[in-house]
Amino acid sequence: MREEPARDRAAANPGHTGEAAAACAGVAQLPLPLRPAGTGGFDSFIDTGNVEVLAMLRHWAGDAAAGHVLLHGEAGCGKSHLLHGACRAAREQGASVAFVALDMGGLHPAVLDGLAARDAVVIDAVQAIAGQPAWELALFNLYNGLQQTCGRLLLAARAPAAGLGLRLPDLASRLSACATYALRALDDAGRARLLRNLAAARGMRLDDATLAYILKYSRRDTRALLALLDALDHGSLARGRAPNRRLVKELLARQDDHHRARPGAAPD
Repeated sequence: MREEPARDRAAANPGHTGEAAAACAGVAQLPLPLRPAGTGGFDSFIDTGNVEVLAMLRHWAGDAAAGHVLLHGEAGCGKSHLLHGACRAAREQGASVAFVALDMGGLHPAVLDGLAARDAVVIDAVQAIAGQPAWELALFNLYNGLQQTCGRLLLAARAPAAGLGLRLPDLASRLSACATYALRALDDAGRARLLRNLAAARGMRLDDATLAYILKYSRRDTRALLALLDALDHGSLARGRAPNRRLVKELLARQDDHHRARPGAAPD
């Protein structure tokens, strides 16, 4: 199945044109709010402490009868990455898949209308619509619609169903009935493995001292580490030298200044 651009919604929300990219298996005239399609994948995920979760998602992507699943974990632990991986894997196996990120601005509950016609639907950031009656009803209807069509649903949130603060009891009941899995954040060994792997893929070597400095002083969430690695790659190329602790210190200071200037919720 080809990917469908979300040009209409991007035009309506110019602040998100860099994020609204493509549906996993789009239908013409159905723009969906998506993060870039290339930002996730099973093979690049460090499964330390999450082997069972990764196996479950591979199964969900390939089995039309896998049912409904809720994945939960703290901000920045890799939920969005894995959801994109599941979306891509299901599409590659011939399924018609829709991916909707509920934490994108400017959305209306009607974006969920008609998605029950897909083989599979992936919903990120469920916590973003908790307590909003129209959104909760739309998600409840999507859940029931997929039940009726024998479709499958994969959701991610920062807490299990009981901890989301849902106002619609029927939706809370439905989400509690999902197969529920907790995604653990990487420990330092996992973060080190992630950084080494991604640096090597860029042709960049991180020596032990530089890596230890990053793990000691950088923010812990995966998105912050990846942003730092990207900046480190560009910075080292611009200077014509290998990355070192001095450059990391400079980039971390910039990252902290930017974070203070533009506060906001951490990504998933």
